[in-house]
Amino acid sequence: MERIIFAAQRGGALLYVIASIVLLGAVGGGVAYFSSSSSTSQLANTRAEQAYYAALAGKQYVTWLHENFAAIDAASPESSRFQNFITLLNKDGGVRVLDGNRRFTISASALPATCPYCYTASVLGTYLDNAGNATESFQIASVGTGDIDDPFDPVLPDDPDDPTAPIAPDEMGRMTPTVVNRSKLDTGVYGDTVTLGNEASVKGDVISLSWVNIGNMAAVGGDVCAGGDVTLSNQASVAGDINTPGNVTIGSNAAIVKGSIYAGGKVTLNSSAQVLGEIHAAGNVDLNWSSTVGGGVFTYGNVTVANAAKVQGDVNAGGKITVNWGGTIVGDARAGGKADINSGATVGSASSYVAAPPRLTPTAPTACAEVETPPLQTFSAGTTPVSAQYEKYPSSPGKDLPPGTYGALDIAGKNILTLHGGAYTFQSMSVAWLHTLQLDLSGDDITIFVVGDVSYGGDVTINVSSDGVNYGTMWYVDPALAAKVYLETHGNFVSGEQGKWFGTVLAKKNIVFSGGKDPYGRVKVIGSLATVDGKITLSDEFSNTYVKSNFAKANW
Repeated sequence: MERIIFAAQRGGALLYVIASIVLLGAVGGGVAYFSSSSSTSQLANTRAEQAYYAALAGKQYVTWLHENFAAIDAASPESSRFQNFITLLNKDGGVRVLDGNRRFTISASALPATCPYCYTASVLGTYLDNAGNATESFQIASVGTGDIDDPFDPVLPDDPDDPTAPIAPDEMGRMTPTVVNRSKLDTGVYGDTVTLGNEASVKGDVISLSWVNIGNMAAVGGDVCAGGDVTLSNQASVAGDINTPGNVTIGSNAAIVKGSIYAGGKVTLNSSAQVLGEIHAAGNVDLNWSSTVGGGVFTYGNVTVANAAKVQGDVNAGGKITVNWGGTIVGDARAGGKADINSGATVGSASSYVAAPPRLTPTAPTACAEVETPPLQTFSAGTTPVSAQYEKYPSSPGKDLPPGTYGALDIAGKNILTLHGGAYTFQSMSVAWLHTLQLDLSGDDITIFVVGDVSYGGDVTINVSSDGVNYGTMWYVDPALAAKVYLETHGNFVSGEQGKWFGTVLAKKNIVFSGGKDPYGRVKVIGSLATVDGKITLSDEFSNTYVKSNFAKANW
C-alpha cells in the first residue's frame, strides 16, 4: 500500500502534489490529520473523528480526480481515459495511506447501463492502532460524482490558447519550405511544402499547405498539420498529433508519433514504427512487422495487422480486418466486412459484418491553423547616401550613424558601423565582408526600414551594448535584448557565408542565410524571421534562438 504516490501512473508526481494540497485545504480543522502525530493528538480528541476526516479526504480526492483526470492522463487516448480513471481509483485495492494510522479505501465501479461515463464510488475512512488493526471507520456511501448529471468527462479541458486561432508568422518561420540537415529551429515551421532534412529538429509545430517530409532521425517537437501527404523516414519522430486529408506513412526502425494520427487517406506503419495514440483514417490502415499502436484504430477502410505487429486498443474497420500469424489486437476487432483472424494471431474478440454503430467510425482530421501574414509598414527613403570605403572606420565607434532617413547604405569591409535607439530608413542596405555592426541598445529600440534589398556580407560581427559604452558579441549578451531590434525590408534579405543576425527580420520577398555551419556551433540568429511573399532559405546546420521583437508585438 502507498502514500498517494502513483509512480506507474502518468502524471503521478503532479497528482500527488496537487491532491495533497486539495486534501489539506478541504478538511479545514482536520488539516492536522495529515501532519505529525503530535499535531494530530492536539487537534483530534477521538479516533472516530480521525476516521471521519480520512473519509472526507478520500471524498475530496475522488472529486478532484473526477475534475482533473483528463488533463493528468492527457498522454493517453481519449477512449482509454475513463477506464484508466476507474483503474486508478481501485489501484492497490483502493487503499491510500495518509500516515501510519490513517487511510481511506476507495471502491469504484463503472455503470455502463446508466451512461457511458457513469460510475459510483464509495470511501471508507479508517483509523488503525499501532498494531495495524482497524479500530474505527467511517463510510461515505457515495462521493456524489459520476451519476448521469455529473458523469466523468474524458475530453481535455479547452486550452486558453485556441489551437485553431491564427499563429504569429515569426513563431512559425513563415515561410520555411526546407529545414536543412542537422538544423535546429527554436520555432515552428510553415510553408507551401515542408521538408525536414536528416537529423533536423523543429521545436514547435509544422504546418504545410501541401505535403510534409520528415527526414531520417529528424524531430518535430509539436504537431504536424498538412494539406497533403505526411511521410516520416527512419527513426523520425513527431511529439504531437498528425492531421492531414492525405496519406500518412511512418518509417521503419522505431520512427514514432507520440500523439494520434487523423488522416483522410490511408495510414501505413512500416517495420517497428510506433504510434502511441490512436489512428483515425478514411482509407486502409496497414501495420507492418513489429509496428505498434498504443490506442485504438478507427477506419472506413481495411486493417491489416502483420506478424509481431500490435494494437493495444480496439480496432474498428468499415471494411475487412486481417490479423496475420503473430499479430495482436489486445482489444476487440469489429469489422464492417469480415474479421479474418489467422492461426497464431491474438485478438480480444472478433466480430464480422458489424454495423456502425455499434462499430465506431474515425474522427476526421482538423483543419490547420492559419499562420498570419505579417503587415508591411509604409515608409519612404531619403536621398542622402551613407558610405564608407574599405577599412575607413576600423576602430569603435567607427561610422557612428544617428537615427534618420537616408538613401543607400553602402559600407565596405573592415569597417565598424554603430546604430543607436530610434528609427532608420534606407533605400537599400549593403554591408561587405568582415564588417562589424554595433547595436547600442541602452535607450530606445532600433528599427530599420529598407525600401529595397539588404545584402549582408559574410563573416560579419555583431556587437551589442546595453549601456552604450561596453559592447559584447551577440552570443555573450542577454538574448532578450534582441527584442529591441527590428529590420523590415520590402525586398530581399541575403546574408553571406557565416552570416548572422540579432533581432527580427521581416522581408517582403526572400530571406537567405548561406554557407556552412558556425565553426563553434553557435546560433546564426537570435531573434526571429518571417516573409510575406517569399521564402526562407537556411544555411547548413542552421540554428536559432527565438526572441520576438517589441515592434512585432506592437504592430503585427
